[in-house]
Amino acid sequence: MKNLMRTMAGLVLLTKTSFASTTRNASVISWTLLVLAITPVLAQDNSSRTISINGGSETVYMGTRRGGQKAHGATCIGFYDNICAAGYQANVGWTVSDGVPPNSEWSPANQFTSWATGLTHRITVGVGRVQGTGEAYIDLVSDCGNTPCTDPDGNPADYVLCSGVVTGLDRFGGPEKPQSKSFHCQAFLTQGTSYWVLMQSPANTWLGWNLSNAANGLDFEGENDVWVNNGNQTTGALTVF
Repeated sequence: MKNLMRTMAGLVLLTKTSFASTTRNASVISWTLLVLAITPVLAQDNSSRTISINGGSETVYMGTRRGGQKAHGATCIGFYDNICAAGYQANVGWTVSDGVPPNSEWSPANQFTSWATGLTHRITVGVGRVQGTGEAYIDLVSDCGNTPCTDPDGNPADYVLCSGVVTGLDRFGGPEKPQSKSFHCQAFLTQGTSYWVLMQSPANTWLGWNLSNAANGLDFEGENDVWVNNGNQTTGALTVF
């Protein structure tokens, strides 16, 4: 399990409260000084309007439905792509979590077949933050007979072709900006060979890996560190260039 812990100490919050009388020339000003020690500060999230379904493996945003999103910063011609042309679903995705919702850990892996032979440059995924830290850990993994060669934690590392972290994730389902994120990845792929993209989250974090509008493939769900074969499903939004 990969975790990143962050704390903030010595936060001082100064608040001002103003009580105005019914007349324009009278007011009472009170100042309150609040000293908060070792208090984590989290960005606004969409957890109150998001649910998990199908035993927890899928995440659905219940707020205002948005149309399909297009990849931001992805190159469409490369080793694989399911989002550049058709986009991806902003409100529905595979659950990526560790401890949120309570007592659950989900690490989805989606299979794809390489369109070309050569060295990759980067991987782009559509992913958003429901709750917790706004980052995701991603591995490109070898295939062992239509099964990821690693466990849901990405071990053994010998079968991981490249790894990366995407940060600054936008809110799942309600993005003010496109949700797709890229990271640098150099791995040699062979045309016609299958590979897997595995996504994990930090501790106490809930993410949604947006579903593609255009592709299906094998989906394996790492449920509490054990692989579950979910069969042929809609693939998570993904471009490998």
